[in-house]
Amino acid sequence: MCYTGPMEPDKLIAAGLTKNQAEVYALLLEQGEMTPPAAATKLHLTRTNAYKVFEKLAELGLVIKSSTNKSAYQLGNPIAMTHFTTTLRQEAVAREEAVNDIMKKLLAKYYEHSEQPSIEVVSGVPAVADAFRNQINLKEDIYFIRTPADITAMGFDTMHEIRTRPSQLGNKRYGILPDGTKKVPDYEGHDRSNLTITWAKHEDYTAPVEWSVTESSLLIILYGAEPHAITIVNPIIADAFLQLWQLLNACLQAMPYYTSLPRLDED
Repeated sequence: MCYTGPMEPDKLIAAGLTKNQAEVYALLLEQGEMTPPAAATKLHLTRTNAYKVFEKLAELGLVIKSSTNKSAYQLGNPIAMTHFTTTLRQEAVAREEAVNDIMKKLLAKYYEHSEQPSIEVVSGVPAVADAFRNQINLKEDIYFIRTPADITAMGFDTMHEIRTRPSQLGNKRYGILPDGTKKVPDYEGHDRSNLTITWAKHEDYTAPVEWSVTESSLLIILYGAEPHAITIVNPIIADAFLQLWQLLNACLQAMPYYTSLPRLDED
């Protein structure tokens, strides 16, 4: 058997254990079997805390009572760690969903007393994807101006998730999209995903920037050498941009050439 050296508590902490739990478990990995008082002495813990740590580790299935010494504990099957991390993930998802459920009310209450906008700037594909998701999780209808640079910068799978998630939450999307598509648009698919499209000539909007607005937030995505996102949460600013979006939308649909859109890209 290849000896891998002592387990580092930091790695166990990263997996979700507390500092004391990680240190006790790492020590037990080396010793194989130990009593709480012995661990308390070794790690400079009180006996009370040591007993509590062992009881919690036993609850998680990481340690079990010794079969030969009733006052000692020995290692349980480490596979229990996967069950533990699964539970942590489920708890984290539940907390996130709980926050998302009350966020709209929290923002409404906050802006009853303050007009100060919240502004966040992030960079990189994962962070920008999360900025999209955070706006989607407000569970408000989304009005956006799309740029074809999105998939090149973010990848098809990421953008597909972002584009379809609002409909899964029961929200609608209204998009101003550049034409010049390479195939006939899937209007039935758009209906299924709660998307209403207004077309624009692709040569009229060439900036690598997407604008996305909801009732309470404005999200600006710059697809440069790496993607960047600016999120502004403020109902007054959001409403102002929504009015501009609606003006642009009405102007585009009133253009004499509008009925000929979208034009297919024959290149």
